[in-house]
Amino acid sequence: MKEKRKERFKLAADTLLDVLYPRRCPICQKILEKKEGLVCGKCRERLPYIREPLCKKCGKPLNRQEQEYCPDCEKTEHEFLCGRSIFLYEKEFRRSVHRMKFQNRREYLDFYAEEMAGAGNMFLCQIQPGVLIPVPMHPRKRRERGFDQSRLLARKVGALTGIPVEAGALVRNRYTLPQKQLNARERRANLRGAFSLRENVPVREPVLLIDDIYTTGATLDEACRTLKRAGITRIYFLALCTGKGK
Repeated sequence: MKEKRKERFKLAADTLLDVLYPRRCPICQKILEKKEGLVCGKCRERLPYIREPLCKKCGKPLNRQEQEYCPDCEKTEHEFLCGRSIFLYEKEFRRSVHRMKFQNRREYLDFYAEEMAGAGNMFLCQIQPGVLIPVPMHPRKRRERGFDQSRLLARKVGALTGIPVEAGALVRNRYTLPQKQLNARERRANLRGAFSLRENVPVREPVLLIDDIYTTGATLDEACRTLKRAGITRIYFLALCTGKGK
């Protein structure tokens, strides 16, 4: 009887929230109908999924089938084994991510995680990750924003896939400058020593790092170096979105 009352209360609360704060499409912001799920039908048809050909290392889309690596991976020795992203970070999707991060639209993360678990399923099956670890924010930045999107993404992807999550395994020690303001050499210097691995946290390989945006890989490389110092070598990444590899 007590459980039934709890279920009725939750249903009533969810219904009230739907009336007061109806879920909107994370791409066009149209109010969603129940049958549409987490994204409207029109936007679902034109989601910017990343397709082959892909860079074998970082997973960025390439222009030519005969290419194996993007220009960045041709000249940079990354610390991760390989990685994949789900969407191109451009146009409407870029604006969606911007609203999520800077207008507190964290409800979009349900859709993002569903796509990472679904569209990323083949990659997940290939690498068989033992644990998901989010690339963390510095505590000060998390307080400023109100949430850590990579941590929430990791937890939601873990809930959808059944893969264990160690959300606090990596710790961000320093408040670093925004990477977009820096060139490749400055990015590496900016991140040097930025992470540490929390003691006594069980880390089962292969490790899959979770992040929202993949750009040059400098942040992921530094996170990988931290894990490698602890003897962890099989490290991959899954990101929500990335730019073109050319």
